[in-house]
Amino acid sequence: GLGLLDPRLYRDVITRPDGKPVLNLKYLLKTTVKDTKPLDWDKFLEQQTLQPLNVVTSGLKSQRSIVLSYENGGFENLNELTDCMHASCLLPGIAGPVMNLDMRSTSQRGKTPKLMLGNGRMEDYLEPLADALIYEPLPYRSAVAAGATHVVVLRSRPDGTDVTGKGGIFERMIFRRFLLRKNRLPHMFQRLSQQLHKKLYAEQVIEVNEAAYSKQDFKDTSNPHLLGVALPPGSPEVVRLETGREAIFEGIRRGFARAYDCLVEDPKERGRGQIVAKEYFPDEILDYDPLTISETDRSAFEVYMKKSGITPKSWGDKEHRARPTVR
Repeated sequence: GLGLLDPRLYRDVITRPDGKPVLNLKYLLKTTVKDTKPLDWDKFLEQQTLQPLNVVTSGLKSQRSIVLSYENGGFENLNELTDCMHASCLLPGIAGPVMNLDMRSTSQRGKTPKLMLGNGRMEDYLEPLADALIYEPLPYRSAVAAGATHVVVLRSRPDGTDVTGKGGIFERMIFRRFLLRKNRLPHMFQRLSQQLHKKLYAEQVIEVNEAAYSKQDFKDTSNPHLLGVALPPGSPEVVRLETGREAIFEGIRRGFARAYDCLVEDPKERGRGQIVAKEYFPDEILDYDPLTISETDRSAFEVYMKKSGITPKSWGDKEHRARPTVR
């Protein structure tokens, strides 16, 4: 953050060397994934042989994207998995200190954690990691490098949106404080200040969009097939620091609807994305406070429906359609 520009943050800057993050990734990736709604690690591990998860991050020293997976030893347990995801979501300057990856072997590392938060770590064997957007805003190139032949690219911004933007003075101040003063990474400060990551983002959007016009046969895998999925031009966006539950919920529903229309196999179903989205994400989800429900093995909405006796209006009495399970 900007620290002493706001006098109210003086105490925070003094007592917290790394500052107070604007985005609390720990709540999402530790409190939620490990405690409130714990991930079934055994089931997840079983799926890694069928559909492995590859977490893409940006290496701030090596200046390249770094892929972390169970197969390559990037993570071996739930705690390390959440650390990898933390690194992949870590926006420089507003999401807390960088995540450091210990590149040494297990025998060399001993009991030292594989991944650890902390700014200004200069050990040669540590690779500071941050958000994938720096070196791979749309991480399809890593998928292709790993051998993927058909790649679906889910874009978070509507088609036609200018993703290059222009960095303001406050953004530059944040980068300077975080990348230069706290982490001594002048090359990263230069890259982000010059908006080179956004230029790369725009290039990737163009590349994915152009791939949609490919005449290559589906069975021909000499070159990878790319399918970009994005909201239509002019669609509402969820702002970066949005915290309103309804705004985020509506954004999720719009994204689901678009993905459904693009990916559903039955041609008769195409165009029904918004209707189906309301079945899987009914309006009634907003009628209760999930923080008041402490179930760990059932969805809060499932508990709410059982206690209140309600049935979402969008479900109706459709016997011919399987009633969705909302998680």
